[in-house]
Amino acid sequence: MKINKVMISKETVERDIDDFVQNECSNSIINRIVLLDGISDFTFDSVIFNDIDFTNIELDSISMVDVIFNNCDLSNQSFDKEMLTRVEFNNCKLIGTTFIDSSLKDVIFNECVCRYTNFSTSNIERLSIRNSDFTESSFIEPEIKSIEFLDTNLTKCEFIHSKLKDVDFSTCNINGIVFDTYSLKGIVVDSFQCASLVGILGIKVK
Repeated sequence: MKINKVMISKETVERDIDDFVQNECSNSIINRIVLLDGISDFTFDSVIFNDIDFTNIELDSISMVDVIFNNCDLSNQSFDKEMLTRVEFNNCKLIGTTFIDSSLKDVIFNECVCRYTNFSTSNIERLSIRNSDFTESSFIEPEIKSIEFLDTNLTKCEFIHSKLKDVDFSTCNINGIVFDTYSLKGIVVDSFQCASLVGILGIKVK
């Protein structure tokens, strides 16, 4: 699947995140936080975050356009009903993070820990999940135009009323995965994974 790449200006300036927010600057590289406990009603536009721990920063009504997170911790944050366009998460933690009813377009999760994430009722267009841990995450009634999973741990992940026709799960761990019959239709798996799925169809194997 072809993802539209994040567009970061070559004229980015290194800033502290509190200065960045106060001055509403774009085209920034953020490497540290100074005395900031919350950000609200804000759009991150053309920004690179490096090694930032957001766990003690309350994010409220945050949208993102052309943003890269490298080695950041965004666990338990809520991006519900927000827009993420051309966003990359690289080697990040997003444990328990929610994207409920959000819009994700050209978004990449690469080598991330995303256990217990929730994408229910989200609008997904070109989402790529690579070499990541999505154990016990939920995709309940999302609108999916294009999504891919590559070498990802989907153990006990839940897909309910998710359009997954032609989505390839063959490189992923799908032990204990949950599909309803609508979501299961047309997915691609390898021969070894079939044994994990026959029970969903009510088939008994002797």
